[in-house]
Amino acid sequence: MDAAALAGTIALALSGCGLTAPGKTMTIDEARSQAVTELRSVLELAPDTWPQEVPKPAANDCQVDGQKAVQFSYYVEVITPDDPQVLVEQASEHWRKQGYELTTTRTEMDAQTGDVSAAVARAEGKPRASIAATNTRAHVNVDSRCVPGDPDDYR
Repeated sequence: MDAAALAGTIALALSGCGLTAPGKTMTIDEARSQAVTELRSVLELAPDTWPQEVPKPAANDCQVDGQKAVQFSYYVEVITPDDPQVLVEQASEHWRKQGYELTTTRTEMDAQTGDVSAAVARAEGKPRASIAATNTRAHVNVDSRCVPGDPDDYR
């Protein structure tokens, strides 16, 4: 598994419970809307690089208070980005300003791939987000909060 795929997998594994306020569970529509808003905000940072369409999400299994729940994952990828390091820096700064805690990595690969730069963003009450980029490809992944529902209804 390459570093870009690893960063996406890490973000996916960090699912969280979708509470909007103490005792009030977030709805499926609220969770999807929040994740789409976050994805769009990152794509808009580099409109000449990222497609601006929001892809259909993958519906993942998770649990809320021991009950079956769903988390929506949005994934956008581009081939041969112009400046992969700048993409990661832009997203990282954007998430930092929004109150996310960041984990960043930079790993040297081969001459064709270049460095793998990645950031994973986490914050209480927000979707999980990640970005990874090399000379050959870049991706952004946003995972909604985990909310009560059956993932099979969305597959």
